[in-house]
Amino acid sequence: MKKRLFVIIASYIIFFAIILFLITNFGNEIKKSDKPTIFTTIYPEYDFVKAIVKDKMNVVRLIGPGVEIHTYEPSSKDMIKISESDAFIYTGDAMEPWAKSIIEAIDEYDVRIVDVSKNIDMINIDEFMEEYGLLDEENHEDHEDNHEELDGHIWMNPKNATIMIDNILENIVDIDPKNKDFYEKNALEYKEEILSLDKEIENSLRENDINVLVFGGEFSYSYFCERYNLKVVSCYTACGEHQDPSIARIKQVIDYIKENDIPNIFYEELSEGQISQMISEETDAKSKVFNTLHNVTQEKILEEKNYVTIMRDNLNKIIK
Repeated sequence: MKKRLFVIIASYIIFFAIILFLITNFGNEIKKSDKPTIFTTIYPEYDFVKAIVKDKMNVVRLIGPGVEIHTYEPSSKDMIKISESDAFIYTGDAMEPWAKSIIEAIDEYDVRIVDVSKNIDMINIDEFMEEYGLLDEENHEDHEDNHEELDGHIWMNPKNATIMIDNILENIVDIDPKNKDFYEKNALEYKEEILSLDKEIENSLRENDINVLVFGGEFSYSYFCERYNLKVVSCYTACGEHQDPSIARIKQVIDYIKENDIPNIFYEELSEGQISQMISEETDAKSKVFNTLHNVTQEKILEEKNYVTIMRDNLNKIIK
C-alpha cells in the first residue's frame, strides 16, 4: 500500500514538474517574440547594435567565430530566420557581396535592410597603396580589370564607426520609437567613447613617433592607416588578397625591416600568420596579431571585450 502511494505521489511530482517546465519555456518563447529581432552580419555592427539596444531587442550575429567572411554563403535556414526578423544589418557590398542573395530572398518580407556603409567615403585599394605604400607594387596581369576594388573594412577608422552607429540608430528608432530617448542616449555615449579612443590612438602614435606599419598577412588596414597617416609596408599588394605573395615581395619586406629596425610585423586574427612568422624568424621583428574585428572569438566576448577595448589592444601592441 505504501509502495503504491509512493508511486502515485512520485507520478504527480513528475507531472507537475513537466507542466512547470513547459509553462516556463513557453513563457520564455513569448517573451523573446515580444522583442524585435535584429540580424547583423559581422562583429562590428553586432557590437554597435548591442551597445544601443542593450536588452530591449534580440541581436543575432549571422557569422560566428572561425567562418571566412569574404566567401561566406548563407544557407536556406539563415534566409528563413532573417525573413522572420525585424532588420538585417550588413556592412555593405564591398565587404559582403553575398548579402545581395539574402536581400533578394527576403525582399517580399517586412524586414528592414540597413547598409551601415551609407555616408562613408570608401577607399580604393589601389589608390591607397599608391599613396601610402612604401614598396614598389608588383604587376598582376590577372587583375587588370580590378582597379575599382574598394576596401570594405570601414570600421577600422573609428570616425567611420560613429557613422555606422548613426546609420544603425536611425533604423532602431524607426523600429521601436517609444524607446527613442533610451537608444539615442546609448548611441551618444558609445560614440563619445569611440571618439575618445580615436584621440588616444592619434596622440599615442604621434608621441611614440610611429609613422610606418609593416604587415605580413592579408591587408585589411587601409582605413586605419589613412586615418592616422601611416605609411604601409605589406607582403600583400593592392591586388594580393587571398593570394600568396611572391618570394621577391617577402624579401623586400625583410630587407625593409632590417634596414629600418622595425620592431613589429602584424597579421590578422584567426589566421595562422605563417608568412609573418617566417619574416619574424629572419629579422628581429616580433610577429603580432592586429585584430580587424571581422570575427571576434567567443572567448573575447566572454572577456567582455568590445570594439573600443579590442582597438585599444591593437594600439598597445603597436606602441610596446
